[in-house]
Amino acid sequence: MQGISFTAIDFETANSFRASVCAVGLTKVRAGHVVAQRIWLMKPLPGYTEFDPTQVAVHGITAARVSHLPDWRSAYGPIMDFIGGDALVGHDVSFERSVFAKANEASGFPIPALEFHCTLELARQHLQLPRYSPSDVVAALDIPAYNHHESGDDARASALIAIELARRTGSSTLAELWPSSEKPVAKMPGYYSAGYTRKLADLPKANPLANPEGPFFGQTVVFSGDLAAMARVEAQDAAAAKGATIVNSVTKKVTLVVGAEIDGGTRFSAKVKRAHELAAAGQDIRVIGELDFMRLLGDE
Repeated sequence: MQGISFTAIDFETANSFRASVCAVGLTKVRAGHVVAQRIWLMKPLPGYTEFDPTQVAVHGITAARVSHLPDWRSAYGPIMDFIGGDALVGHDVSFERSVFAKANEASGFPIPALEFHCTLELARQHLQLPRYSPSDVVAALDIPAYNHHESGDDARASALIAIELARRTGSSTLAELWPSSEKPVAKMPGYYSAGYTRKLADLPKANPLANPEGPFFGQTVVFSGDLAAMARVEAQDAAAAKGATIVNSVTKKVTLVVGAEIDGGTRFSAKVKRAHELAAAGQDIRVIGELDFMRLLGDE
């Protein structure tokens, strides 16, 4: 597996905002073997410093633990040096990609032209499982158990998942392992920009293999505006991966509207207003904000 070389990555954030990065784990792979690992803890960037108790319960990182450490602006250079020119691999890597973008945006840094590959996508292609959380995939591949939501362990788990699936599929390069790989973010200038609206044919399909007990499974969801933590298309992808049907308009089939704040929450979009009208008329439809959406997204 000479061509199976990359860096696996995992971020943890202090709250639902992607710019609130507080930890990153990196695992370097060369020719199908783990050769190096690094973990950076950091305090969140100014303006994103609140530690949400829900997030702390997941990863165990507290404000006190990182208050004396540099933030992303200081860690970014050494992190990029460790990555070098590698492609980045992660489980549901859209999260890692958006953390890079949002943290750099908040720091005034350019978004690097990085290549991303997703082990969640890979597992869905090659395994038949009820669920595809990192723990489920690790167990299915007989990879040693690990400490989920510890950034170093999560990055190593993603690396080992990619290595094992490369071995099972006989892939000797990343292009063979991910034949339809994601393009670097710098080559998609409009796709994740604010206000971007997909055409109906381009909306993501509901994942039929998602957890049927999950909060989004079977829901028909409309997003109104871009969230602070991620662009609308990323939020659509995340909800569809959990089994939601994504649409662009509020109709009598819609069960959930995710509304971004407008003017600090002092007014509502036309979609949110329409949802309230339908709810008042007896339709089973509800409106939630970004914080509730991010919390629901974190549910298995």
